[in-house]
Amino acid sequence: MNLNPQYPRIPPEAHYVESKTTGGHYAFQTEKASKPFQNNMRECKSIKLNDTDVVADIGAYVGEYSMWASTNGATRVLSYEPTPHSFELLTQNKLPAMEVFNLAVVGNDYEGSHTPLFISKGIGVTNSIVKSHRKDGFIKVKTIPYEEAIKDATVVKIDVEGAEYTYDIIQPQLRAIILEFHPISKKPWKVWANKIMESMEAAGFESIIRPTFQSGWSLTGSWERKLGG
Repeated sequence: MNLNPQYPRIPPEAHYVESKTTGGHYAFQTEKASKPFQNNMRECKSIKLNDTDVVADIGAYVGEYSMWASTNGATRVLSYEPTPHSFELLTQNKLPAMEVFNLAVVGNDYEGSHTPLFISKGIGVTNSIVKSHRKDGFIKVKTIPYEEAIKDATVVKIDVEGAEYTYDIIQPQLRAIILEFHPISKKPWKVWANKIMESMEAAGFESIIRPTFQSGWSLTGSWERKLGG
């Protein structure tokens, strides 16, 4: 099955998977895995979308949330993915409401049109512009500032493997935020994460799902701006 015949390239490690979330899409599978990797979408689905919403999916990977958003109310979905082979699948999985960009979203104080993208072993799900001991070399990728990437968005989903701490996440036009925090070795990432959550809640965002950091599975949360907030 070819979802996008105008873009026929499908990497050999990609497999088509049936999915209630997307209706079916291409995903990556490692040699050791019994099935292709799929993201947990609980927090993403906790924000109900409407036909006036523009969604920015930052760190879209192969586009699961972008696909879900484009068929569950959003009028436009802006999908940002810097890794070339992940972007190939994102483009293959593209639905009509999706606009896809092969760009790394950087903090607004970042200067330069390109940034190193540090590559992890495996299927690229943990590639990041933040260097860590887990990364295996880097490539240069084009960038876009966070504020520019989301300037038209009312809802943003951020999954960027540690770069989230460099963003000025709260912007006046946003009504909802879906955010995954990532541990960074030898850095006070929990302090940073708690400050971000406190700032969102002080700005009128109410937590729908709030991460507890009690395990590796409680790192993602969702927040919606309260009426009048």
